[in-house]
Amino acid sequence: MSKHNMKSLGDAINEFIHEHKLEEKIYEVKIIDEWSKIMGYNVSILTQGIALKNGKLVVTLKSSVLRNELQMSKQKVITIINSYLGQSVVRDIIFK
Repeated sequence: MSKHNMKSLGDAINEFIHEHKLEEKIYEVKIIDEWSKIMGYNVSILTQGIALKNGKLVVTLKSSVLRNELQMSKQKVITIINSYLGQSVVRDIIFK
């Protein structure tokens, strides 16, 4: 293979991710892994599950009080998450 046909490893990985439509799954994993940093310890210990599908983040919580509180500041939470990720990934949140 000549130097002109070579891709960087990063380019090859990005191409693979794009071809297999894995971007959203990667963001979902990042949100799950960083949830306590994004939302804080108190929210993270009351979170049972997180899923991202088609720009909609579904967060399952153990506390109805926390669910109501987060629902009232839903847009702020979306802004915080997207700022943390560095781009607009989450368009809506459902708190369960």
